[in-house]
Amino acid sequence: MNEPIKVLYFVDRMLRGGIQSLVIDWVSRFDKDKIHVDFLLLDDGKKYELEDTLKKIGCNVYKLSGIWVKNPIDFIREAKALDKFFKEHHDYKVVHMHSSSKNYMVLKYAKKYGIPVRIAHSHNIDFQTKNNIKKMYGKILKRKLLKYSTDYFACAEIAGEWLFGKKNVKNGKVKIIHNAVDYNKFEFNQNIRDKIRKEFNINQNEKLYGNVGRFSNQKNHIFLIDIFYEIHQLDKNTKLILVGEGEKKEEIKNKVKSLNLTKYVIFAGFRKDVNSIMQAMDVFLLPSLYEGLPVVGIEAQAAGLPVFTSKDVVTNELKIVENVEFISLEKSAKEWAEIIMNRDLIRKNTKNQLNKAGYFIENSVNELTNYYLK
Repeated sequence: MNEPIKVLYFVDRMLRGGIQSLVIDWVSRFDKDKIHVDFLLLDDGKKYELEDTLKKIGCNVYKLSGIWVKNPIDFIREAKALDKFFKEHHDYKVVHMHSSSKNYMVLKYAKKYGIPVRIAHSHNIDFQTKNNIKKMYGKILKRKLLKYSTDYFACAEIAGEWLFGKKNVKNGKVKIIHNAVDYNKFEFNQNIRDKIRKEFNINQNEKLYGNVGRFSNQKNHIFLIDIFYEIHQLDKNTKLILVGEGEKKEEIKNKVKSLNLTKYVIFAGFRKDVNSIMQAMDVFLLPSLYEGLPVVGIEAQAAGLPVFTSKDVVTNELKIVENVEFISLEKSAKEWAEIIMNRDLIRKNTKNQLNKAGYFIENSVNELTNYYLK
């Protein structure tokens, strides 16, 4: 019997997020007799629960001890650490990097030590920093990323254009791998809905708005609270549930308090049962400042929820079912609220549409399996 193909995934850290959840969904479904996946991470000084999850599903988890890229000196330290790592671990056939150009050296040293397939995978449409100098360096390093990659993957065309250029997308050099979901986990279930709503003391006649995302600038929670405030002025029978943690959480809590919304906004923290939380929701709000094709937006559609998200920010490819609407961030919170309240906010069965569009997790797993084995 042949040994399984060895694949190394690079993710900068295993905090709870869309990319991390996605890769765990893939890896847990691969045929272990055909594909073995290990993970390489940077080290921000924290230990994340998902690292243990990876070990439980059979992955080796390697960390570049003490390496976290913040300044030019860190690049030198990262280069030495990567050189040492790949010198000791060069029996992989594939390195699949889930990161932007800042970490191009992962692929550089993979090439140096003879790893034949080096995949760069774009999950975003902008750098996750507001620092213009860092953005400039990121743009310069895109050329390095392209140089050391053998294959370009993206979650959507717009994400491919941002990291690899429009020409490469147009010429078919970028392979689109959908941010697919396990539909069975998100399909509507009345019993789960009742259980979660009871846990959070939500009455049957209250409309529950929701968001799942890290409390960071990207997810635009300040504006989200403003939108909910305006919604609540129009309908007092509403609540908002926020799932996630992050550096902006206390600021958002203070914002909620200042608007006298404390009784109506639920901070649920990290939850392993996001699929169950979505059963309790009635509407999903995602007014992000930048995104690629957000996994959470696909999950919300799988749960049948009406989704309202940022126009010209979130890619149009997110709209798989009719229940998705894009609203400009140039519109005020009050305008967002009025648009939302004027819509038919009804949950819908989306199974056939998601399956037909290729957003069932099984489709992505098969695509990746065939690609790695090729």
